Amino acid sequence: MFFSSFHVLILSIVIAALYRPTKSGDLTTESLVTTQPQRILLVTAHPDDECLFFAPTILGLVDHPRTFDASDGKKNHKSELYSLCLSVGDADGLGHIRKEEYEKSLDVLGIKDRNRMTLDDPYLQDSLEESWNIDYIADVVADFVISHNITTILSFDQNGVSNHPNHKAIPYGIQRVISAYTVYHPPKFYVLITVPLSIKYVGILAPLVAKFDIYAINILNSFKDRITLFWEYSGYTGTSHSSVGAKQNQEVMPVFVSGISDYLVALQAMHQHWSQLVWFRWLNVMFSRYMWVNEWAEVKLQTRE
Repeated sequence: MFFSSFHVLILSIVIAALYRPTKSGDLTTESLVTTQPQRILLVTAHPDDECLFFAPTILGLVDHPRTFDASDGKKNHKSELYSLCLSVGDADGLGHIRKEEYEKSLDVLGIKDRNRMTLDDPYLQDSLEESWNIDYIADVVADFVISHNITTILSFDQNGVSNHPNHKAIPYGIQRVISAYTVYHPPKFYVLITVPLSIKYVGILAPLVAKFDIYAINILNSFKDRITLFWEYSGYTGTSHSSVGAKQNQEVMPVFVSGISDYLVALQAMHQHWSQLVWFRWLNVMFSRYMWVNEWAEVKLQTRE
């Protein structure tokens, strides 16, 4: 009876921990004062990337968009999420089918029709043998960024999560876009961190550990703040204002952790990609960390003056 009650308690704790989505950090431009919405662009390589790798972030941004304070008293505007897929994934001659599946997936994930684009470009074809031209990627992305006034770009890092050469080429193309920017506020650029294989397929352990890390860091930061305030009010002179300011300006890694309902939405989105649901992808959606957790790193580059 004791073990039965103990198991029920553990199961209840796990379900409670998984139930609600959690996030830390911010992908938007903190210092930007505007009554216009922040425009966040997700750049992917193939249909199904959006739900296999980026669903926690998409659902976090769509469900809880950031709101800015309008200095002129007008109604606040929410951030908008855009999606640019650089190919229709025609490696097996299924490009027309995969494009339709992609549109249905974005419907499930909540990205608006007017905010999405899929390319069927002869120079950007789905291929494991050839890498895409970086300059060509830069030109394509730059056109979208300029025409939609994008303020933040999200994509793969240099390892591409799955080591696909098309994935790996994208961040280098985007870096060229940012480096060539001639305006005062270039878009911010974040890449999805590729985790080691040892923790890539840990299933529901991924959100549990990620949430524990976020809560632990928040508790530690709160404790440090209280200690700092205590010494300041006590007249202690050993804590310099510069160190306090450095702490306040410390950047927090943006992390999105899905709750159970978000995970089920991501599964529903993946189910739209029926042409791709072979046995190993079923294993992927069951155990992949990226179905639950997205961790982002900002790429900071020098721009032309």
